[in-house]
Amino acid sequence: MSGNNRSDNLISKNLSSVAHATDAFGEDGTLIVARPARYCNPIYFTVPEGYYALVTRFGAEVDKDNSPVWPSGINFKGPWYKVSHLVTKQSFVFNTSIQECKTKDNVSCTIDIALVMRVRGEDPSIHEGDDPMYVRKFVHEVTAHGLAQQIRDAEAEAVRKLTRSVYHTEVFGLRSVSGAELASTINPAISGVDGSEVPLGSAVPVPLPSYESYDHVSPVDENARHNNEEPADDIHPFERKDLVGEHDAGDQLEAAFATERGSNVTDAMRARLNTQFMPQGIEILDVIIEKISLPQYIQQQMTKKTLVISQNAEQRMQHKFNMQELNQKEEVTTLLQTHDERKKEAIEDGNAMALVKKYELNLIKAEGRKIIADIQAENEINKGMIYVNGSYSVELIGLKSKMEVDRITLEAESKSEKGKTEANFNAKSIESKSELESANLIATGDKLVYSAHGKVAPMIRTLNNHLTKKKKLEVSSSLASNNNVIITGISGGDAANKMILADAALADSSNQQTSRSDMISEIAVASGKAKVRLV
Repeated sequence: MSGNNRSDNLISKNLSSVAHATDAFGEDGTLIVARPARYCNPIYFTVPEGYYALVTRFGAEVDKDNSPVWPSGINFKGPWYKVSHLVTKQSFVFNTSIQECKTKDNVSCTIDIALVMRVRGEDPSIHEGDDPMYVRKFVHEVTAHGLAQQIRDAEAEAVRKLTRSVYHTEVFGLRSVSGAELASTINPAISGVDGSEVPLGSAVPVPLPSYESYDHVSPVDENARHNNEEPADDIHPFERKDLVGEHDAGDQLEAAFATERGSNVTDAMRARLNTQFMPQGIEILDVIIEKISLPQYIQQQMTKKTLVISQNAEQRMQHKFNMQELNQKEEVTTLLQTHDERKKEAIEDGNAMALVKKYELNLIKAEGRKIIADIQAENEINKGMIYVNGSYSVELIGLKSKMEVDRITLEAESKSEKGKTEANFNAKSIESKSELESANLIATGDKLVYSAHGKVAPMIRTLNNHLTKKKKLEVSSSLASNNNVIITGISGGDAANKMILADAALADSSNQQTSRSDMISEIAVASGKAKVRLV
């Protein structure tokens, strides 16, 4: 194995024991066949998992159930049985580098190829076409070193034939591609896999880009137009040219041819190698083109061409960006001016609307003040009318009263003068009548007074009751403030009430020598109804 970890060789080597097989195969990817030594155990030997094992008895290979490959596990045999060879069941990779491959235009190139392969030693019921006998054939006839040499020779022949059929500008398209990727670019058409050169006619031409002619449209847009569908994108052909750059008209077509050729050739190479090696017990699972190298000066020329294309595209995109930036700045300026104008118009409209609303509000306030003034004036008028009517009524009643008094006075004076005159004329005769009339008048006056007293009597009684209750409250307050008085009774609250009334009645007799308690006691004893006991 080389320093870059490439498996550019296939080897076989001896092992000290089958127990070391896993480590040996895991550390060395080029190890295909191992020859382990017999472990010193007289009754059994083991076969590790993951390997085809060949067993010998006294140096001669023996079969297990009519198969040269022994199953993994422990086998109880004598010491003359041993595992002679272990062949890996894993797929292994073999890398080769084909130098100085000439292209169609005599340019040398180097192509690195990796092969993925396996030994066909499984049981036919597990893997169709396999046979355990291939393991024995591979170990004794093919060998790991012989397989590596055969693969190098077969690969060199196929790769040199492939590169000789293409130009140096097409070699980078020689690669392994998936079916989906191949179908998305070209329509592969391979008639056989016998290793013959793929004819150029088998490739389906790829349409030129849309910008090769101003009158043409891209294939995607054309297909969408035929199918009455919208294009996959809305990029203008000129804009698409800026995005992908410029290149020769045949570059894309050559790349498509090279892609188809590379994909078909890898399949053809795998089929051709399988035709050669499957009878030897080896199956090629995959052929991978890893790396393609051209001379340095050729690569520099291609790089410069790509850089020129990129620079042109960059300049166009930069110019387009500058123009777009300028347009955007102008649009922003225009939008700002438009917004400022709209803002000013909105402010003016708002001020005008606010002024109109202010005038309307002032008008409403004026109308409100007018209504308030009218209400106040009406109230003043009504109040003045009420006052005038009241004053007039009072004066009218006063005048009527005065007129009635004057009338009565005049009548009384007239009667008095008449009486005096009559009295003077006949004093004796009418003296009795005068006295009688005087008595009647006095009786009438007393009657009026008594009548007045009768009307006032309820009020006086109410006043007396009020004064009595007030006195009671004063007595209660005095008793409540006197800590030396204790009142008890045998008949509930009646005796205490009577005692309080009696004590209140005697409260004004301040000139008496005996106390009120003594007087009340004597009165109670004298009446025989003593229900109060004073302590």
